[in-house]
Amino acid sequence: MIFTDPLFLFVLLPITLAVFYTIAYFRGKNSALAILFIASVIFYIPFGTASAILLVLALIVNFSVAVAITYLSDSNKSRRTIYLSGQAYNLISLCYFKYKIVTVLFGPSAGFGIDIAGLAIPAGISFYTFHGAAFLADAYSREKNVSQFLGQLTSSRTVLGAFSRYGAFVSFFPQLVIGPITYISEFNPQIQSKRFLRLNPIDLAVGLGFISIGMFKKVVVADNLAPTVDIVFGAADIGAEISPIQAWIGALAYMGQLYFDFSGYSDMALGLARLFGLRLPINFFSPFKANGFIDYYRRWHMTLTRVIARFLYTPLSVAGTRYAMFNRLAPIPAHLVSLWLPMLINFQIIGLWHGALWTFVVFGLMHGFFIALETEIRASKWYKSYKKTTSPLVVGTIERAVFFLPLLLSLAMFRAESVSGGFHLYSQMFGLAFDARSLFDMKEPVLMLMGAFFIIYCCPNSVELMRRYRPAIMTYENKSYGLPILRGLWRPGWVQAGYISVLVVASLYYVSRQPPFLYQGF
Repeated sequence: MIFTDPLFLFVLLPITLAVFYTIAYFRGKNSALAILFIASVIFYIPFGTASAILLVLALIVNFSVAVAITYLSDSNKSRRTIYLSGQAYNLISLCYFKYKIVTVLFGPSAGFGIDIAGLAIPAGISFYTFHGAAFLADAYSREKNVSQFLGQLTSSRTVLGAFSRYGAFVSFFPQLVIGPITYISEFNPQIQSKRFLRLNPIDLAVGLGFISIGMFKKVVVADNLAPTVDIVFGAADIGAEISPIQAWIGALAYMGQLYFDFSGYSDMALGLARLFGLRLPINFFSPFKANGFIDYYRRWHMTLTRVIARFLYTPLSVAGTRYAMFNRLAPIPAHLVSLWLPMLINFQIIGLWHGALWTFVVFGLMHGFFIALETEIRASKWYKSYKKTTSPLVVGTIERAVFFLPLLLSLAMFRAESVSGGFHLYSQMFGLAFDARSLFDMKEPVLMLMGAFFIIYCCPNSVELMRRYRPAIMTYENKSYGLPILRGLWRPGWVQAGYISVLVVASLYYVSRQPPFLYQGF
């Protein structure tokens, strides 16, 4: 299912809510979390029976490994082997099913293996795999929340209860398919709290507010920008001639589509979790208001950024720094192995994480290069002197203006069907031909873009609107931008209910369309 599916919104969700709070009242926490686990599996089954089996298998393997490494002593030599085996399972299953390694290596004559690899990419496999991998890492490092979360496993009943809790944590449907990736240190304290399982009207109001705003972003804004994106990028892929205005409109339309699609999902995920009294980490915080690529990745897919930094960039950077110190490298080679190389590898992996396409390779190289370059500029004496002698408002405005074009071009390559199609779009964007009629031919997309980018740059995001009620867990601390007059705090009331009603009615008008969220394909 997807969040905008009427079957989910008006059948599965209300039934799950009613059963969850009823069971919580009569049977307690473990039974209530078991309901969330069951509902999450039901939510996932429409993505394919084979995918659902793979999800349950991943849960069983990771849970078993986590239990073993939690209760084995540090002196037990097999503890590290078991941990590495669990992480190997996560890595191999992700690569096998997401990147079709068997297909690539052996071709269509591979027999039974090719039939397995030929399955559609299981929805959300990246996200629940990272959830499992992070949980195993926390268990191996003796994170206190892991042992508290698992509890004392003295009987089959307690083991089943622990597995239900684990299943609810990893496969919780608001975060299952596209994230956010939650750490056990963020989830466990909430379910241990005395406030958990209490039906709170504020939770319902905040949750429904987020769901309504997110649904509006997805079905009204993002999905109405999609036809323009498809037309322009389709023409670029076949090498057709496109006027510069149309090429720019297409690139900007995809920028807006991707923003509102992911922002809409992120809002709905926060809202759905809040209905059950749970707060997820913030995954999206006005990323186009960033003052550079470093700030951008602290605002866009924030939980993915921190997981990849934890498992990839930080170990690579530490290893590079140690290598440089041990071998007494000169400053430039030392900087290369400790910063630039880890940075390029990190963003190449981020690019390939979206899929095994050359456009994602180029996208990753672009972002890795831009971030490494930005890091060098910000560390330079010239920049530090300039920042001290210039107004912060001027510095921030210039930085965001400079950041906009590289971001636009990289996202255009990200969307392109092929690398050649991406570069063809670039050539059309910066062509010399000008035809004013093309602007009027695309009047509706232009008006939609004007509205979309006004919201992006001038309005507070959903988390800022509802910050009075601590709607989510802060992943990173980010500055707020936009018009101060529009940063009024949201409160449950008749006026706010009227706003929300308008968003809901507008969304329901388009809800018969069911295009998936863009990140479901990654």
